[in-house]
Amino acid sequence: MVSLIYEEVLKKPYVLDPRVLADQRPVSLRFDGTKGELPGFLHDFLHFLGLRIESRAGVDFVTSDVADPRMPDVEPPPPELEVYVYRPKFRELAYLTELLSPLFKTGSFTVSRAVRSGGAESVTTAAPASSAAAQIDQHSDVMVFQGTAAEIALLTRVLPQIDTPAGEVLVQGVVYEVTTGRNESSGFQLALSLLGGKLGVKVNTPSSGNSAITFKTAVIDAAIDALASDSRFKVVSTPYLRVKSGQAASLTVGQDVPVLGSVSYPQGGGTPVRSVDYKSAGVIFNISPRVRDSVIDVDVSQQVSNFVKTETGVDDSPTLIKRELRTHVSAQDGELVVLGGLRDEKDNASRSGLSFLPEFLRARSSSSTQTEILLMLQLTKTGS
Repeated sequence: MVSLIYEEVLKKPYVLDPRVLADQRPVSLRFDGTKGELPGFLHDFLHFLGLRIESRAGVDFVTSDVADPRMPDVEPPPPELEVYVYRPKFRELAYLTELLSPLFKTGSFTVSRAVRSGGAESVTTAAPASSAAAQIDQHSDVMVFQGTAAEIALLTRVLPQIDTPAGEVLVQGVVYEVTTGRNESSGFQLALSLLGGKLGVKVNTPSSGNSAITFKTAVIDAAIDALASDSRFKVVSTPYLRVKSGQAASLTVGQDVPVLGSVSYPQGGGTPVRSVDYKSAGVIFNISPRVRDSVIDVDVSQQVSNFVKTETGVDDSPTLIKRELRTHVSAQDGELVVLGGLRDEKDNASRSGLSFLPEFLRARSSSSTQTEILLMLQLTKTGS
């Protein structure tokens, strides 16, 4: 509208402020030349819209009143950014950047989070810089943040509160194989009875189906001594590990056995090609603790396994027989945890007497034995 009036009617040089150009409000006007001059009418009309005309050396500058709320907002200039460099002390860089990124709208971290390639083995040679593999499994020890001064001030206040030691856990354990008779209690109940009597602690009888209990006033060495006097308790493994919070640790005592993998047939016939995989068997112990303020959460897996000659397998692949315990428990610092329930029962029948005697005159006997796997753990914080 302003351009039309100046170019077609007034025919006078003019300059429009950028804020005037950004004004997209529709307007309507009607001018009667018998009641005044057009320049005066235009001045009053623009003033009504929040605009003003300033004449300088014969040129009209149409500008806007910045304080007028009726005028549209103009995007402010981008804020001045600063760079902040930080070297993590305890936590991984990927953990810090992922946790802190939602706090900042303007600033950003220039480090890429490490991405692990699933199932890939470690290699010693470097990947080409231009390849996709170069973007995988990268680690950095420096955090670079670019943001405003206020964001950097916030970052420096928050970082010391989250870049703290994750803590470590000392895991002491014993895996028992308990053999009991048909008329005897389960290995788990037997262990509770022995521990309660010899350690002088009160053991609450677990509810039906419950195969886990904790001791708050016991050390694992005393518990081992309490069970050593009973010949029914056979020590299978004694894992002793120190694990960082949030990390996984594994202890394997056994062997890797080759088993049949995939079989492929060449196009057009020919001898089939077989692949061989190696499977672990023996005593396999896996644990992953996470240190909290009051407790230690732990994922634990215990497996006792062995391979036997196949009867139901494929071709010549051996059969894996295993007893495995997987669970997630929470324990206080130094608390003793006893886990059980992996029970295997075998029945044995025999006959005695002269072979020429009829069946009803020959003596019969039968026996039943039960073997149960028990896992006793003690978790102790070792890091602050």
